[in-house]
Amino acid sequence: MATRTTKRVRRSVEASKQLILDTAERYLIAEGPNGVKVQRIAHDLGLTDAAVHYHFGNRRKLLEALLRFSGRRFVGELIAAIETDDPQSFNLETATILLSDFYGRKGTARLAMWLNLEGWSPEGAGMLEPLVDWLHKARTHQAKERGRPLPRKSDARREIAVLSAVTFSQALAGDALRRSVGLGKNAGECLAIWAARLLEHESRVSSQT
Repeated sequence: MATRTTKRVRRSVEASKQLILDTAERYLIAEGPNGVKVQRIAHDLGLTDAAVHYHFGNRRKLLEALLRFSGRRFVGELIAAIETDDPQSFNLETATILLSDFYGRKGTARLAMWLNLEGWSPEGAGMLEPLVDWLHKARTHQAKERGRPLPRKSDARREIAVLSAVTFSQALAGDALRRSVGLGKNAGECLAIWAARLLEHESRVSSQT
């Protein structure tokens, strides 16, 4: 009986790393950090475990690279949303929905916490800078139209930081967070939106004083 052989696909280093990270991200979304395993990824892509280690060193470094990869993809989606939407329709609630999806559905909050507990600390910065820039520009435009004092960019930074913290915590705690304070069944999904509306309200009040 003839033995069937599978032709090996030759890929560039960058193409191989991209495929590995794409596959790792799918497992992260489906199962969380524990689902991201070198053996599974290698099997899916027809690679050896050694090939995956060659590109990333070890599993922890793969997870660190995955977090950076997901972050860069989020920033791209964020910038696209800001640039294509009507500036008047892109508000803090829109930003909150994007953050909730990034931290929650895409599993990056759990991944970041897992890495943090393993002793990792982020080296980069500025992932949410596009949101800060958008908010500051929008608030500045509104202030000029109404003849009011121009806002400080530090205020926009604090507002985005608050929304990031709320959505990050919600992604980690989920229903446990709402139950701990006696909120209703669907309140957890609305908590971050409520925070966004509260920040918008406080901003309007501050601009009028």
